[in-house]
Amino acid sequence: MRPATFVITRPRSQLGAAIASMQASFLEQGLIDQVLGLPLLEIVPAQGPQLAQELFAGLMKATWVNFVSPNAFLMADALLTQNCLSWPTHLKLALIGGGSEQTILQSHFKPTQIVKPHEGSDWDSEGLWQALLAEQIDWAHEKILIIKGDTGREWLAQQWLANNAQVQEIALYSRKNLDILDPYWTTLLEHWALDQQNIATSVHPPWIWLMTSSMACQYLQDSLTSLGLKSSILAGSIALTTHEKITQTAQAVGFSEVFKILPGDAQSVKFITARRAKSV
Repeated sequence: MRPATFVITRPRSQLGAAIASMQASFLEQGLIDQVLGLPLLEIVPAQGPQLAQELFAGLMKATWVNFVSPNAFLMADALLTQNCLSWPTHLKLALIGGGSEQTILQSHFKPTQIVKPHEGSDWDSEGLWQALLAEQIDWAHEKILIIKGDTGREWLAQQWLANNAQVQEIALYSRKNLDILDPYWTTLLEHWALDQQNIATSVHPPWIWLMTSSMACQYLQDSLTSLGLKSSILAGSIALTTHEKITQTAQAVGFSEVFKILPGDAQSVKFITARRAKSV
């Protein structure tokens, strides 16, 4: 039996491309019926000429820059552009994984070097640190700039500091919960209600949710609880997660099943293909 619906929960700015990519992969192979988006966490950029100057000064002093996510780069790029500032050309980048790298390579910013975890299975802070140590053992007095949101990703900064690097962190965005009246919520709930009306048997194909944030998992639980739908939706849903912390949170909030997969759209397709083959 194949899953009926696949839900992508990435931020709004990434959803359009992600949905199109997943639809092309899934629908072409007849793996699912529909792909929906629900940007559970909204990205709110920090702005202003003073912050832009702080960012630019930090970039000019740094030897290495760590963007904690694609959004971190996009917010930095927009802030520099809005204030008529250009990317320096001397920077080395330390990136968690392929999403950030792809976003940067598609831009006009050209770093001198990019270091990321060697394998997709290691696309996290720990995997990046191992890749950095393979590249450079002595970090004393290196100037590191970490561009991030208002929370998270402290572990990597601690490793650099423990190795006597000089670390500066600049927060360029915050996160807020998606308004429950947002059209994305409305559309998803309409699809869920219609799906329940069309159940012809007691065996219901589960919805599959791609969860890429533990904060988003918690907010999803809280929102569904307020709507009186937590048990019915999460009990009829599977979560795909890309990090152990997200896996633990998804299990705690009540998904019927949780599977940790490697990052990347292809891994979701691989999982669903394998699941369908087992059910045949």
